[in-house]
Amino acid sequence: MIKINAHTRDLFTLPLFSFTLFISAALMFAVQPMAGRMLLPIIGGTPTGWIVTMAFFQVMLLAGYFLAHALSRLPAALHGFVFLVVLAIGLMFLPTRIAPAASGDVPEALGIFMLLAQTLALPFMAVSATSSTLQRLFATSGHKDAKDPYFLYAASNLGSFAGLFAYPLMIEPLLGLKAQSHYWFYGYTMLIALIGLCLVVPSATLAAYKTQTKKKRDKAQPLDTKTKLKWVLYAFVPSGLLMSISVHITTDIFSAPMLWVLPLGLYLLTFVLAFSRRQWIADSALNRMQLIAVTFCVGFLVILTISLRVSWLGLFVQLLGFTVCALMCHRQLVLSRPADSDRHLTSFYLYMSIGGALGGILNAFIIPNVLDRLIEYPLFLIASLCLNPYFRERMTLVPKMYLGLGLVMTVTYVTYLMTGTEIFDALTVRGVSANILVADFFLVCILLMFATGARTASIGLLALLFCHAIILPKNVLVTDRNFFGVVKVFEHPITIDQKTYTLRNLYHGTTLHGTQITEEPMNTQLTSYYSEAGPVGNIFNLYIPKNIAVVGLGVGTIYCYSTPENKFTFLEIDPAIVETAQEQFSFLKDCNKGNPPRFIIGDGRIEMAKLKDEKFDLIILDAFSSDTIPAHLLTTEALEEYKSHLTERGIILANISNRYFNLAPILFKNGAIVGMFGRARLDGIRRTPYTTPSFWVAFSRHENTLKPLDHMDWITIPVLQGLRPWTDDYTNILRMLEFKI
Repeated sequence: MIKINAHTRDLFTLPLFSFTLFISAALMFAVQPMAGRMLLPIIGGTPTGWIVTMAFFQVMLLAGYFLAHALSRLPAALHGFVFLVVLAIGLMFLPTRIAPAASGDVPEALGIFMLLAQTLALPFMAVSATSSTLQRLFATSGHKDAKDPYFLYAASNLGSFAGLFAYPLMIEPLLGLKAQSHYWFYGYTMLIALIGLCLVVPSATLAAYKTQTKKKRDKAQPLDTKTKLKWVLYAFVPSGLLMSISVHITTDIFSAPMLWVLPLGLYLLTFVLAFSRRQWIADSALNRMQLIAVTFCVGFLVILTISLRVSWLGLFVQLLGFTVCALMCHRQLVLSRPADSDRHLTSFYLYMSIGGALGGILNAFIIPNVLDRLIEYPLFLIASLCLNPYFRERMTLVPKMYLGLGLVMTVTYVTYLMTGTEIFDALTVRGVSANILVADFFLVCILLMFATGARTASIGLLALLFCHAIILPKNVLVTDRNFFGVVKVFEHPITIDQKTYTLRNLYHGTTLHGTQITEEPMNTQLTSYYSEAGPVGNIFNLYIPKNIAVVGLGVGTIYCYSTPENKFTFLEIDPAIVETAQEQFSFLKDCNKGNPPRFIIGDGRIEMAKLKDEKFDLIILDAFSSDTIPAHLLTTEALEEYKSHLTERGIILANISNRYFNLAPILFKNGAIVGMFGRARLDGIRRTPYTTPSFWVAFSRHENTLKPLDHMDWITIPVLQGLRPWTDDYTNILRMLEFKI
C-alpha cells in the first residue's frame, strides 16, 4: 500500500476530489444539450422535447443516486471499486448516437424517453453517481474537512454550470455532433482514471479512520420519515419550477433556441450558492426576497395574459424570481442535511434526487395531458411560498386586513377588465393604451397588498390566478395544449375603411401564426405574411405553380392562392393545428376552387422523404415552433431532400421571418453548397391592419428561373466564405443571432 503522510494527503486529496467532481458534473450537463441537439431532427424542434429530455436526465440522476446509496452499504473502498466497474461498463454504450425509430414517425414524450434510454441510460447513471460516491469516499478519507463533505457539492454544480454554458458558447460553434460525441467519450474515459486516483490517494489512512469511527457510525440514529419527506419536497418544488419556467419562457416570452440554458444554469448556480461553505445572503433576507419575488412574478404573468406584452424586463423578472425561489428551497435543503455525513450522505442525495425526478416527471408526462394551458409555473411559484419559513407564522390582524383589501381590489380589477375597458379607448401614452395603464396601476396596488406575508400572498395570488384563468379570458375562443405546445385562438375588433370587422388570430405562445377577418367579403382576404403585393404574391403571380407543397399549415391563409388548376399538399407536424385551421378558420373552405388540399401529419422533412418520386413546382417552408424555425429543416441535407422533389424549374420558398435571427446568410450558404441559386426579399411594409412584414428566400436549380424577381425588390445575398454551412451534424444558431428589442 502506498504510504502517504497526512500533510501530503491533505495537500492532494481536496484538489483531486474537487477536480474529479467538476469534470463529472461538466460531462453530465454537456451531454444534455448534446442529446437535445441529436433529437432535434427526430422530434421536429418542439420545446416539449427538451422538457422530456430534462425529465429523462433527472430520472437517470435518481437512478445514479440510488446506485450510490445501494453501494454505500459496502465498505468505502469496495464501494469505490464497484462504482469504477459500473463506469467501465458504460463504455460499451459510447460514443453516443441517437437513432430515430424505424417508422420515421415523430415520437411523443414516452418515445423520446425510450430513445434516450437505449443509448445514454447506463453511462449517465454512472456519471451521476459520482457526486455522492466521491463525497462518501472523502468523508472516510481522514481529511481535516471530511466531517462535512457537502461543500464538495458546490464544486460539482460549478462543473455542471461550466459544462452547460460551454455547449452553446464553445462546443456547438466548433464541433459537429459526431465530434462532440467522441470528445464526450474521451472525457468519460478521463473521469474513470481520475476516480481510480481518488481511490488510491487517501487509501493510506482509510483503515485507521474506519477503525476510529466504527463505533460512532454504529450509534447513528436512523432517518425519520418526516426528514425524508422534507428532503423530497425541498427538491421537488425547485425542480418543478425549473421545468415549468423553461416551458413558459420558450413559449410565452421569447421562443429563441437554447434559451432554456438560462433557467437551468441559474438552477445549478443556486446549488453552488446553497451548498457553499460561505453564506452569501442571510436566510432571513432570502426568505423576505422570495415573498416579494413570487408576488411580482405572478403579477408579470397576469400582464402577459392580458395584453401579450413581451419584454426583456418580463424575462429578467421571471428569471430573477425563479432564482430566488430555487435558492430559498435549496438553502432549506442544506439546513436540514444530516450531520452524520458518513452514514446518511447517500440517503440525503437519494431523497433529494427523488424530489427532482418527481418534478421532471410531473412536468413532462402528466401536466401536458391534464392542463390545457400553461398554469403550472405560477402554481409552482405559489407552492414555493408554502415552503418559506414565514408561511408557518400565524396571520395577525394586519395581514388579514391587507388580504381582504387586496381581494376586494381584485374583484374591482377583474370587473374593470371585463366591462370597463372602453372608458379610455381613445387615450394612449407613448403608444400604450390608457386602459392597460389603469389596469396595471390596479394590479400593482393588489400585489402590494398581497406581499405583506407568505400566507397572504399564497391565498391572494391563487385568487388572482383563478380570476384570470376562469373568468377573464372573454375573447379566447380556443385553448389547446399537446406535445407541441399551447395553441390559442383570440378575437378582437378591427376597423377597415371605417367599418368594424372581427379579426380572429391563432397564437402559438406569444407568436402570431395566422389571422383571418371573419365577415364576408373580407373572409378570403390574404392576411399576415401572405399578401398579394408581398413575396408570396410575387411567386404565385409570376410562376403560376400547379403542384404546391407547404411545410407548415398555420390557419391555411396561403390556400387562398388556390385555383382550379393547382393542387396543395400541407405537411403539418401538429394535428391540433390542422383541427384548429379547419374548425376555427374558414380559409380551407372558403378559398377552395375545386381541388381540396391534401394533409399529411408529421415532420415536414421526414414526410417529404416518404413522398419518394413526387415532384412539386413550388415547395414552401413555413414551419415554426412558436417563433423559432427548426434548424433541421434548413440544413444542406434538408435542402437536398427538397431539391430532389422539385420539377426542373421548381422553386423552394422559405419564410425566415422571426424576432431573433437573420437566417438569410446561412440559407444562401447552404443553397450554394447544394448547387442552388437564391434571391431574398424583405417586405418591411405593413400595408393594412391585417398584414405583417415578412422576410422570404427563394431557391431554384437555375439562376435564369429567378431572374424575373430582380425587378420586384428581390436581391441576391453574397455567400460568406467564412461561414460554416449547417448540416445534420453541425449547426451554430448563435452565429445568426440578432437582438431586436
